[in-house]
Formats: sequence, structure tokens, C-alpha cells
Amino acid sequence: LAYCRLLVGLSEASVTKTREALDDVGLVTTQSKDKPERDLEYMLVLFRDTGNREEQLKGRQEFFRKRKEQREADYRALGATTKKERKKLKAKVARYPTQVPDEFILFIRMMLLVRGLCTQLDVELPFMQIFELHARRGLIALCESPSRALSFLPAAASHRASAANSAGTVHESLRQRLLQVIAECCSERPGL
Repeated sequence: LAYCRLLVGLSEASVTKTREALDDVGLVTTQSKDKPERDLEYMLVLFRDTGNREEQLKGRQEFFRKRKEQREADYRALGATTKKERKKLKAKVARYPTQVPDEFILFIRMMLLVRGLCTQLDVELPFMQIFELHARRGLIALCESPSRALSFLPAAASHRASAANSAGTVHESLRQRLLQVIAECCSERPGL
């Protein structure tokens, strides 16, 4: 369920939903608390659409460039300008996982294998759309189904009893009109 919530959070580009789902999954990085939007960015890169080798390489390089800019901004925010100061603050700026569940590694491995196969065959797949559809279906299946009436109209006996008053008469005329419209539809479109 946590993976379903993760995929829904990613499809909505929601930092909060994604971070909560990653916590439930058990994936935590050194910057998860302070900069959860970076976890969202990373996961969105994993679930980007597949394509040819050039597009995949371009997307990966763009992500790495963005990460480098973020690292530089983190150094500037901490006041590190010299190489010596940067070395001291490297642990604070570094981003790496501190907690990774085993099934997450298998999940990512599967994603990479499918991505590699699509790259070799030059096939474009919308990963996020495919996974999101099934994740939403999984979450919906957990919801209790609503109670439904067994028929569109109440039992005939209750109509006869209420027909004595004027409200019952109006209700009965509407019931008759509904039955007439249904009969017309069935005669116009057999099998309906």
C-alpha cells in the first residue's frame, strides 16, 4: 500500500504525499527532513518516460547537473567558499540513503531492467501513467464499496399504501412515467 501511495503522490507531484509514502516504505536519505523536495525529484527521475538512448542520457545528465547546482547552493548557504571549508562541510551537504528496504532495491532493479530493455528496443513507455493507474486501482479496491439499492423503484406494495395521499399520487405518476421511458428505450434499442 505504501508503494501505491508513493506512486499516487509522485503522479500529483506532491512533496508531502511522496515523503509520507517514502517514510512508510522505509526509504530515508540524509536530506529527507530538511529538503524533501529532492526526494520527489529523484523519484520522478526514476519514473520518467522511457525512450531512445540519447533522450535517456540527456535526462540523466540534466538531473546530475541540477543536483550539482543544488550542492553548490548548499555550500553557499553554509558559507563554505574555500576548498578547506567545503571539505569540513561535505558531510552536511552530501546526499545519500541512510535507510533502504530490501524490496525497494528489487523494485528499482526491475524498473532499470525494463528501462534498459525499452532503450535497446527504442520503445517509449509512459512509466508514471502505467504505474499510477494500477496504484490508484489498488487503493480504490481497499475502500469499502457503497451500499446499493437492489432495484430502482421501491416495492409495489409500499406504493399502493402511500397512494392514498397526494404525495403518493405524484410519486406513482413519476414511477409510471419512468417505466414508460424505460420501455421506450428498450423498444428503440433491443438488448438495453
